[in-house]
Amino acid sequence: MLLLKTILNRIHRFPSHVYQDVRLVADGDQLHLEVDIVARKNGRLLCSRCLQPAPGYDTARETRRFQFVPLWNIPVFFLYRMRRVRCRTCGVVVEAVPWAEGKQRTTHAFSWFLATWAKRLSWKQTAQAFATGWDTVARAVRRAVDWGLAHRLVDGVKAVSALEK
Repeated sequence: MLLLKTILNRIHRFPSHVYQDVRLVADGDQLHLEVDIVARKNGRLLCSRCLQPAPGYDTARETRRFQFVPLWNIPVFFLYRMRRVRCRTCGVVVEAVPWAEGKQRTTHAFSWFLATWAKRLSWKQTAQAFATGWDTVARAVRRAVDWGLAHRLVDGVKAVSALEK
């Protein structure tokens, strides 16, 4: 599985974190890949609320799973033990990680992947094709729409007229 780590480092690298181990796991008849992620020793911790650097506080005992883009139709999960930081302004909060936001269990890459497929298939078909829930696809589409609205350019637009029916 060394090759998969190489691919991930080339296309989806995180300067503050390292891909450690990759396993192919059989869960009954289903297979999935698990990728352990660990923080770099010299990596910077960021507060998830204000995104400012903060010192570490502690590390969770439980590993959190984040769904990533499937490879060869095999689901891929990032496994990471979240840390908490002691932020000057926000107090003790969970760290910000570069692959996901808040309490989301899907990575940014998987959300964009789902949103792209949801343009071609129904949300239900997209969810079934990629072994996820309909609500996960809906959240991915909402995130893509929100991003598009926030980044749209309206410079030079002088007027918008309604179309006649």
